[in-house]
Amino acid sequence: MISLGAIEATVQALWPDFNHVVVALPDTRKGEQIVLITEKADADRDELLAYAKAQGFPELWVPRSIFVSTIPVLGSGKIDYGTAVEVARRLQPML
Repeated sequence: MISLGAIEATVQALWPDFNHVVVALPDTRKGEQIVLITEKADADRDELLAYAKAQGFPELWVPRSIFVSTIPVLGSGKIDYGTAVEVARRLQPML
């Protein structure tokens, strides 16, 4: 089982000045696909992979896809995960 919260914490530690959300989308081959939505315009998967490996995370836990987008938030200021999943689904055909 992949912990989306642990992945988010790793991304936040690497790029602390930006907002990020990690979601899982259905994948017909693998069951699910991990996607990172970030506000960091130059987010780089290779940089994230190197950092995650240095922290002891397996490559399987590193999102294969990174989308740059505004992170949806609720009125309380917390991340709106439902809307984030919908954003990722709309962007999924670009994968």
